Amino acid sequence: MGCFFPLFCLFAFFYLGASQNIPRLRLIPKDAVTQSFNQKERLTAMFHEAGSPQLIVGGRGTVWILTFVGSEITPTEVPVRVEEKAEKDCKRAEKGDCDNFIQMIERIENKTLVCGTNAGSPKCWLLVNTSLQRSSQGQIFTMVGENVVSSSPLQNAVTIAIEDSLYSALSGNKSSFQRSYGRKKGVKTRDSWISNAEFEGAALFPHKDRRKDEIFFFYNEVNRSAGLDEELYKVWLGRVCKVDQGEKPGSGDFWSTFLKARLVCGRPHEPLLFHRLEDAFVFREEGQAEATLYGVFSSPWGSSAVCSYSMKRISSHFETSKFKDAPGSIPHPRPGLCVPPDSSSSLAKMLAFIKDHPELEAVVYPDEEQPLYVLQMNDTYTQVVVDKVRDANNVSHDVLFLGTAKGKIHKVLRSKEQTVIIAELSPFKGEAPVTQMILDAATGHLYVSTKFEVTRLPLHDCSQYNGNCWKCILAQDPYCGWDAAGKSCSAISQKNHTNRLIQSLDSSSTTQACKAAEEKLSQDSIKKVSVDHTAYIYLPCPLRSHHASYSWVKDNKFYPCAMEDQSCTLRFGQHTPMGEGLFKCMAREKGYKEEIMGFEVALSSGVIPELALMLSGAAFLTITILLL
Repeated sequence: MGCFFPLFCLFAFFYLGASQNIPRLRLIPKDAVTQSFNQKERLTAMFHEAGSPQLIVGGRGTVWILTFVGSEITPTEVPVRVEEKAEKDCKRAEKGDCDNFIQMIERIENKTLVCGTNAGSPKCWLLVNTSLQRSSQGQIFTMVGENVVSSSPLQNAVTIAIEDSLYSALSGNKSSFQRSYGRKKGVKTRDSWISNAEFEGAALFPHKDRRKDEIFFFYNEVNRSAGLDEELYKVWLGRVCKVDQGEKPGSGDFWSTFLKARLVCGRPHEPLLFHRLEDAFVFREEGQAEATLYGVFSSPWGSSAVCSYSMKRISSHFETSKFKDAPGSIPHPRPGLCVPPDSSSSLAKMLAFIKDHPELEAVVYPDEEQPLYVLQMNDTYTQVVVDKVRDANNVSHDVLFLGTAKGKIHKVLRSKEQTVIIAELSPFKGEAPVTQMILDAATGHLYVSTKFEVTRLPLHDCSQYNGNCWKCILAQDPYCGWDAAGKSCSAISQKNHTNRLIQSLDSSSTTQACKAAEEKLSQDSIKKVSVDHTAYIYLPCPLRSHHASYSWVKDNKFYPCAMEDQSCTLRFGQHTPMGEGLFKCMAREKGYKEEIMGFEVALSSGVIPELALMLSGAAFLTITILLL
């Protein structure tokens, strides 16, 4: 097919729609409820129970109980002061920050456990209502086994409560994964299995036969002696069985089913660009056997990637993969199986084998053997949570919420056809990395924190896409659909799943969803500008969708525009002589055309002060308008 307007074909359109790895919209959430804290607080832990109006946040020597009612937050402060002896010992040893940083808040057997660094001597307490409770013996509640959280505020705690037990991971030189509280025996990993670890997450993978339930934990292993051409980090999957009671009495309290495997975000037989795990989240829809591991990875060059892995495939990998560097035959039954062996001699052989050969030979690659997408912008991912959403046609989709290093949240639709960053949300006042995220599907909210702020966002914010059918449909937000009768973009619910809301998450059928395919500017919205013919003029056009293509046009002639931040700016100068007439900025996206801005330019020896500003000492003219 030929091109009727060569200049237009070469310059006019700055097309972003083909790239799925940038946010389509950049939004400030309208219904976000945010609480700011003093910068000394340094929030490090967060807990929320599904359906509850409360969020419990841990800071420096304080637990905050935030109660959300509508658009209001009522904060309640519960001091968790450092113990006097621990503080004195810390200062005497000059360990550094001798305070109590709350690193873990978990609920087990209707008890809320709060653990903090306690000036380098980690300690745990029971939180009851709005106070710390002592046990009946009058002693502060302590954990069984080793420390649950790190003694350093610089190392985040990774914990997971499963039934009546707490599992915790300790990063650093003495890395370990352990069952640290509950009715079951406390067990841990051997020092030789994990070294210099940075733990990033843990998850339960249940089976129909509950005796086969597996617990996975995800971590980076730091290669402190890496050369210039060696990897600084390796990502690992560690795995134990929930029924594991450890080795027999007298031989040590170590896991008897521990295995580990390399986890890679990238393509096989290609350089591993994303070799550091930043966060991991395992999502399983209630009542369903299938589960997916989502991980966000970073590279040494400051880019991020999102990878997904079938948990069923991972579990099978641990049951069938060869063991690395294992000489001779493999004991029977296979080491690491969650079903215990019949005899003590079989158990002894399995334990001896796992002690020296816990690593699997095969590497775990992502689904489709490639990342879902790579983030190509000046930001990186730090956190991920996932929701399962049923659209207007009752088809389920995974929606990812990804926190960034600059305090943004990316809302991402994953479908069979594509992965699309629907929007970038900016709920915080300051720019700081997102450190915690909790999604409550029961109430339809997402809780997000940085070290200094906490916010609650609605999972659906359909009013952001109001205006007309096209703006709602092109959003590709599975939470929202166009209500033709009410002429509004409305939230999908069980009541309106069928025959009412218009929605099209499949880009190939988007053009059939709405009737009118063009929106023109009204005469009242066209700005009239009178300028001197010797001046250089800048006409701004706000970028509403970053997946649309933009152009300026006058009398069927197309003009190139410079993409500057949030504007497609038309610059007149030596190579683009200025002329009189009506200049319009247009956006095109999937069959929809919208006129964004219009300027009626007239040449004269003067200017209109309300719309133009002559820069002192230079022949430049800037049109100043409100970019809506």
